[in-house]
Amino acid sequence: MSVFAFTGDDDLKRQEALEAEAERWEAEGEKSGAGASAREVYHGEELNAYEVAESYQTQDIFSARKLLIIRNFDKVRAEGRELLQAAFRTANPNAQVLIEAEKLDARQSWVQSLKKSGHLQDFKLPYGDKIPGWLVERAKSHHGRTLSLADARLLHEIVGNDTAELDHELEKLDTFLPKGAPVTAEAIHGVVSPLKVHTMFEFQKAAGLQDMAAFLPALRSLLIEQGSKESGIGPSILLYNHFLRLARIRALLDEGAGKTEILAASKINPYIFDKEAYLEQARKRSMVKWKKVLARLAGLEREMKQGRYAQRFEIEVALAGVALG
Repeated sequence: MSVFAFTGDDDLKRQEALEAEAERWEAEGEKSGAGASAREVYHGEELNAYEVAESYQTQDIFSARKLLIIRNFDKVRAEGRELLQAAFRTANPNAQVLIEAEKLDARQSWVQSLKKSGHLQDFKLPYGDKIPGWLVERAKSHHGRTLSLADARLLHEIVGNDTAELDHELEKLDTFLPKGAPVTAEAIHGVVSPLKVHTMFEFQKAAGLQDMAAFLPALRSLLIEQGSKESGIGPSILLYNHFLRLARIRALLDEGAGKTEILAASKINPYIFDKEAYLEQARKRSMVKWKKVLARLAGLEREMKQGRYAQRFEIEVALAGVALG
């Protein structure tokens, strides 16, 4: 079976591996004298299995070799998958099939056969705490840029866990920065999704400083940015994580720790630490008050997950009551 499959929830790695195999197949054909290969791309949601099976079994008019790429194979209807699996069992030395899917049923014999032959590659997203290290390596290996672990944590905090989106932001930074310049916190703050960066930090800072005039507009911007997924769960989690960090800073301050010690313990980017006035935010509440606010936020998050706050006005009032109280 001349089939290769690429699976897993790391969409970026999955696509890169598929493209690398496609280029290898095409280069092999040109090197052997067979000339350029025909490339056909199909998508599972709209795929006609009979058409694909026929194409696999039929030589292209203009090319001696053919490459078939099927994206989102897990979205192909069950009967279509069975038809294609039957067609692909017949060897065709002049055709290769590359299947891409987030997940394939490992219980099926054809999937087991792919795995046994080394034709199945699975790519898992790195865990949250591993992503900053992934960013450091990615910046160096793919973009020739130096990125410190502290600045990588900042980029991760702003963008999230989606490696494809993170790599897109690295590409933007690589485009805008001078050749050979390192990726710094200042560059990230200025280039990476400026609206998202501004909204997130304004929201956190306003809550930390108990600034009602700045908090409500920042919260509304954050909710609008969510679009159709608008809910208070995301902002409440963001607020809880930020307040937990401020509580830890407050505890260190109460123990007499200096700025250098606090930076090392909190792992907050030094540029952001100063720009967003983390020390001033932490001093706004006593340790006793921080603990009470965190408990209230945890309870509010549970209520939101239960659907207690359906309207934006209710979300705003609930979050403001906790954040500014």
